[in-house]
Amino acid sequence: MFITRATRHDRSDIADLLKVQGWDDADVTEGHWYIARAGGVVGCVQLVEVGPQRSVVDNVLVHPEHRGTGVGDALMKAAMNARGGTLFLCCHDDKIAYYERFGFTTLDISECPDEVVDYWRKVDDYPTPEGHVHHFMKAR
Repeated sequence: MFITRATRHDRSDIADLLKVQGWDDADVTEGHWYIARAGGVVGCVQLVEVGPQRSVVDNVLVHPEHRGTGVGDALMKAAMNARGGTLFLCCHDDKIAYYERFGFTTLDISECPDEVVDYWRKVDDYPTPEGHVHHFMKAR
């Protein structure tokens, strides 16, 4: 397995991986994508720069057959090391501890910069639908 920044040639492979999870609405042309390859793409992380020194971490996914093997950790480290500034993300309850391992801390939506909230609105992560809980986090 190797980790690399994706190129335009990787977009269809990323889209195929996202479809495995049922995420067919992600824009694979936006932001910077980091991928793990083991033959095909087995994991991805998208970083979208929304302002000076501010990026949103989105579409973090590891193929079900490769979960628990360190692919996600390697992708997160590579993506975080490749970009400076403050990183923001939106996640579910079961992922909070995972992201805390990378230095993310939870915060209230009111503490997020407008451009971050605007991005989450654009991708339908905020406002959170009733009965569905999202947690907002930042690192650095």
